[in-house]
Amino acid sequence: MTGSTSASTSGAGGSTGSGSGVEPTFETVKFVIENVTCFGAGCHNDEMNRLDLQLDEDLHTRLVSHMTEDCGPLVDTANPQESALIKILKGPCGSTPRMPLECVNDGDAKCVPDDYIEAMTQWIADGAKE
Repeated sequence: MTGSTSASTSGAGGSTGSGSGVEPTFETVKFVIENVTCFGAGCHNDEMNRLDLQLDEDLHTRLVSHMTEDCGPLVDTANPQESALIKILKGPCGSTPRMPLECVNDGDAKCVPDDYIEAMTQWIADGAKE
């Protein structure tokens, strides 16, 4: 999430809502899932991962249909702020700790930057399209 890596896509419609340049797209969501790691690249692909975030061709389908055990739907287009995907990036949700695990306080280098969380929230609000 640091350095020159960008999830911005050219030609994608929509607004970021933050003016940060991070596009509210599925590509941004995949970027965050693929690049924010807890215990290395295998964390999200672990079959024991309760959030069901395996990085494969079915990721979008799982994002918009998976119900977490104690944090509600991963994506809730009717109430984007209540989406487990967003709640978990901002703080613990039920028994699921804040992600990524090394993120302790807002603004920590290990946390997902606010502009990415805002773009992900906007993607959900826009209907969570693939």
